[in-house]
Amino acid sequence: MVTLNVLDAAPPEAIILPASSQNIHSDKSSTETRKQVGCLLIHGFTGSPKSMEGVANFLVTKDINVSLPLLPGHGTKAEDLFECGWHDWAREVDAAYTNLTHECDEVFVCGLSMGGTLALHLAAQRPVSGVVALAAPIIFPRWQQIAVRYLKYVVKYRHKKDGEDVCETAARASLDSYRKYPYCAVEELFRLTNQVRHELSRISVPVLSIHSRQDHTIDFSNAEMILQGVSSSDRQKVTLRQSYHIITVDCEKNVVHDAIWEFMVSHSRLLSLSTT
Repeated sequence: MVTLNVLDAAPPEAIILPASSQNIHSDKSSTETRKQVGCLLIHGFTGSPKSMEGVANFLVTKDINVSLPLLPGHGTKAEDLFECGWHDWAREVDAAYTNLTHECDEVFVCGLSMGGTLALHLAAQRPVSGVVALAAPIIFPRWQQIAVRYLKYVVKYRHKKDGEDVCETAARASLDSYRKYPYCAVEELFRLTNQVRHELSRISVPVLSIHSRQDHTIDFSNAEMILQGVSSSDRQKVTLRQSYHIITVDCEKNVVHDAIWEFMVSHSRLLSLSTT
């Protein structure tokens, strides 16, 4: 298994984990001609690729090429979020997607929380093989949007008093997300969800939405709203019962891994051929 130390990653770069077969096979000609499947993994608001590390390593063992971009303003210090907007995050995702298409014949995109929103945005713009939205928001209560609009002029930051929304204590402690974030960055997140909500009908590729009923951060209703909004004929939903918001590291992470893999296999021509 390829391991990933996200703390040593250069912030502007996308981390790319090659499929495990590329590390095992010594026959160069066979690896050059073999068709590859890739998966773009996108972390959430105030987070880092650390939250997607388990998914990445799981997919690498399945011979999937994985890319984990670090979104602008993330993985450094919370103050850097003052300099970024949702367009910057979307551009980074698009650049990582483009790089992955140079290596892979099929590319899936999967994102956690805001990363899932960005994954949907990419799927509305680019030809992907399928999109997986993990606890992704596409709408926030109107009162929250109004409150943030005015709070940003009075209070710079919102602090996470209880840390990340994770059920398992050890998993919560393993994350390196910001403990505070600017209200102006929250407003950018709201703008992103407003944009993507109007783009959903442009998504026609297969969609998988995974969300937990115990999510305290993003309302569970977002999962159904995503599936109702897309034009895809193939729409799937997995409902978790015990995890909180960061479902990629929480107590049902193995369920998440298996669901992503089954979705990819069922919608990839290359993977379906290799598993028969």
